[in-house]
Amino acid sequence: MDLRTELRFDTDPVTVFAMFTDEAYLARKADATGAVRHEASVTRLGDHVTVRLLRVMPPDVPDVLRRLVGETIDLDQTDVWEPASSDGARTGSIRIVMGGAPVNLTGGMTLIGTTTGTSAIVAARVKASIPLVGARIEKAVHDAVVHAARVEERVGRAWLAGDRSR
Repeated sequence: MDLRTELRFDTDPVTVFAMFTDEAYLARKADATGAVRHEASVTRLGDHVTVRLLRVMPPDVPDVLRRLVGETIDLDQTDVWEPASSDGARTGSIRIVMGGAPVNLTGGMTLIGTTTGTSAIVAARVKASIPLVGARIEKAVHDAVVHAARVEERVGRAWLAGDRSR
């Protein structure tokens, strides 16, 4: 199932990227999206940046998937960002693997300046390799990711406005 979501911020791409790669911000968004616990890391190789966020989530999923994942769901997200262009824009890739279930999300990301600030766009594909119920699971994951993006946008706007509390 295709997924496209856009987060908008009222500042420049360089500032938004600094937020996206701040481990304290990653912890804040993990908490806000309901993670029971999380692990975050940011690795830099020159201007190539890899962000990994493992979120252990309560199983708010359809019953058919709950039997596969158990008490919690591990969402292992890896974002790989390419070097910035002269205006701070970047492209990258995103991959989210759901531990314990044959479900993943893969796609691309774009961080671009706009006339009013910055847009962070994710265009991806959700794939659940489970016979008979795969489409239903893909829809549930799609909806959960879109909801999480709205939460992350709200947390990001607060963060950029100076609210760094958890």
